[in-house]
Amino acid sequence: MNESDGIAAVTEADFPSRRLAVLLVSYWFPPSNAIGAVRVGHFAKCLYEAGHDVRVVTARNAGDQSLPLGIPAERVIYVRVPFVGEWLDSLIHPLFRWIQRVCRAAPAETDHAAPGEVASGRAASVAQPKARSVGATLRRHYYALIQIPDTYVPWMRRGTAAGRKLVKHWRPDIILASGPPNSGLIAAWRIARVCRAPWIADLRDLWVDNSYYVHPNWRLSIDRLLERAVLRNAAGLVTVSPIWADMLRGKYKQPVACIPNGFVAEDFPAVPTGPQPGDVVSILYTGGIYAGYRDPAPLFRAIGLLTSAERQHVAVHFYGPDDSDAQGVMAAAAAAGVADRVFLHSRVSYRESLSLQQSADVLLLLQWNHVKDAGNIPAKFFEYLGARRPILLIGYEHGNLAQMIRERGAGIVANDPSIIAEQLRRWIAQRPAGIPAIPAAAREGMSRANQYRKLERFLAQLVR
Repeated sequence: MNESDGIAAVTEADFPSRRLAVLLVSYWFPPSNAIGAVRVGHFAKCLYEAGHDVRVVTARNAGDQSLPLGIPAERVIYVRVPFVGEWLDSLIHPLFRWIQRVCRAAPAETDHAAPGEVASGRAASVAQPKARSVGATLRRHYYALIQIPDTYVPWMRRGTAAGRKLVKHWRPDIILASGPPNSGLIAAWRIARVCRAPWIADLRDLWVDNSYYVHPNWRLSIDRLLERAVLRNAAGLVTVSPIWADMLRGKYKQPVACIPNGFVAEDFPAVPTGPQPGDVVSILYTGGIYAGYRDPAPLFRAIGLLTSAERQHVAVHFYGPDDSDAQGVMAAAAAAGVADRVFLHSRVSYRESLSLQQSADVLLLLQWNHVKDAGNIPAKFFEYLGARRPILLIGYEHGNLAQMIRERGAGIVANDPSIIAEQLRRWIAQRPAGIPAIPAAAREGMSRANQYRKLERFLAQLVR
């Protein structure tokens, strides 16, 4: 057994002599431009190109549809699903608003305060706990009750129906379901019971042990029972970090494989293009913020420690934050006195984000500075490796992600504004000649092709 990935050694002779029939079940799938769709879409593409008979059951999503499909469209079944409770909103929300007016004088409930406890300093931060109104508290409990296992309950039902219809005339050798949302794992389990095929749960995030678990305490026991009922019936489990893989091995007897995300080598040139000439250090962040957990405030305070002249050589660009995140970012920047050095941009396509990453000086990673986030290795990290630009991680300093950044010489990990400020000064000094790219060896073994080979070995192990 390879301790790094949990996959038994498999020789070429161990692979099936015939191609495998593989059913993928995932709410996120191309062309939807979502990070979960990138992983599952690439698995589907690699399986298809390797000669396996691949079919996909997924949801039809609105929004950005810029990801390439990778397999013939006729092999993908798209299910149109609403959000659970959508039709009740017009009735329930007026009631919440009325209760809120009646109870306006009542004390507000406070959000989970742990992220605020680990934020340093007193300046405004997007990680500060927020007061929750009575109406918002009622809505939270209401949705926690009707959205079991998650927001995508209709997808679970309709995805199950679509899968059962498919397997009436096509039997998969194995089913691979990816979550979140975890409702797709339940759909795969139900489909597997009909066609009597083994199924694998690909946990891009943990279920009950998710560090960003947001439901009320009463809901936790329900989710524990549901997770155990579902995952103990899987033939194997897959997750994306060593710490999470160890957690799953401790809870379940099934084989567990650690198959991280990765970068697509074809998306990045062998020799990095790098930023344009100039004297401004551009720091780039793409994606959402996860307010209350991921906090750029230490970077803003670090910029505030620079002299006025030095600050003009630093610019921080955020691409894709929603309105709430954008307000929090700018409030934290203003509190540090550096709002003029922070720039917000609209969401861009996946391809555009990769291009932007390659043209930035420094790539910002934000994680929760808490031990609960020790096993979280975001897919964005692998894109950053592909771009070969130095990484600045603000988050937990002793987890899998921080360890990989240090061991691979891919950047720095810091939460102390004074340490970040000193690094900014070094980058400012390097900028006219060009801030060096990270070593090519930093991304060795981290491509999605590398990770797919681990998946194929795991499939062979379980089918065998």
